[in-house]
Amino acid sequence: MSGAPTRERLPAVTVEPTRILLVDDQPEGLLALEATLAPLGQRLVVARSGREALRHLLTQDFAAILLDVVMPGMDGFETAALIRERERSRHTPILFLTALSRGQLPELRAYAVGAVDYLLKPYEPEILRSKVGVFVDLHRKTTLVRKQAEALRQTQQREHEHELAEAVRRADEERARVREELLRREMESHRNQQRWLEAVLAALPTPLALVEPGSGRTLLANRAAQGLAGGCLAYREAQGLHAEVVVRGADGQPLPQAAQPLMRAAQGEVLQGLRVDWELGGQRGSVRAYSALLPKMYGRPETVLLALLDVSHPDATARLAEGLRHLAGPVPALAGKERPPALEGDLAEGPPSTEGEHLDTRKD
Repeated sequence: MSGAPTRERLPAVTVEPTRILLVDDQPEGLLALEATLAPLGQRLVVARSGREALRHLLTQDFAAILLDVVMPGMDGFETAALIRERERSRHTPILFLTALSRGQLPELRAYAVGAVDYLLKPYEPEILRSKVGVFVDLHRKTTLVRKQAEALRQTQQREHEHELAEAVRRADEERARVREELLRREMESHRNQQRWLEAVLAALPTPLALVEPGSGRTLLANRAAQGLAGGCLAYREAQGLHAEVVVRGADGQPLPQAAQPLMRAAQGEVLQGLRVDWELGGQRGSVRAYSALLPKMYGRPETVLLALLDVSHPDATARLAEGLRHLAGPVPALAGKERPPALEGDLAEGPPSTEGEHLDTRKD
């Protein structure tokens, strides 16, 4: 927050000439007052009766009121009493002017209704001008202080609002920076997780591919999947590069691309060991296809995992177990065994049966 205001920081304000109310039922009396007070350079407002004076006081403020005592209808004392009853004019200085001889009763009555002075006519112009000048200076200084206080309050309010807005802006910027940093770290964490996953998938000897549901677009395929059948089983685009490739089903008939494991898994079918054979450039092979739908995680959408187990050679399962042991180290459950118990006999007796090769769970 800003420090306490100093004289140099006080807002500049201007004070207009003050008003002086002259009340007398005699025109020559008003002319004399105007001539006497004109050198003060203030605004002189005249009233020819007490009622007219009260009407002026309803809408205007005055530095001083020069009030004649003897007036028809409402005299000066009655007018002064009504002036003092109004909140707006309660503290306005009143100077009584009268041609009556000085006496204790009139003076006491004048001071009783709030007069600050009581002058007899004819008065000394210099003395009257000096007395009124004191009240003019006091009124101007009071007005100046009030306006400066109001201007200072408004200035401080604007400064406070500016500082508050600046604090809010800095807080918003800091929150945005923190959110951006958290998002950056989260994205970096996701990228690291993806790199780690890609590295794991690339190192596995089993051909694996991550496929976009519906479209069948391959998002990632490891080296084993890329080298199997020229990548034709892991990439739908690869068959356009290898027009001579042939993919056959369990009945030995060629399969269109829509009936091959990649597209069937992409369409929502859960494959459980679907067997297909392939031929490409004089090479042949057989695979068992497995698939699963990976849920949304780490900001990534649902993804289909397609695994292609190469069963072209009788020792394919043993080679898979050996590859897993190479990645993760010795597996206690497999220690001392040449192949996992669950897989013993699976491939030892020749090619697997085509019965029960997959589970069709295609979504409606």
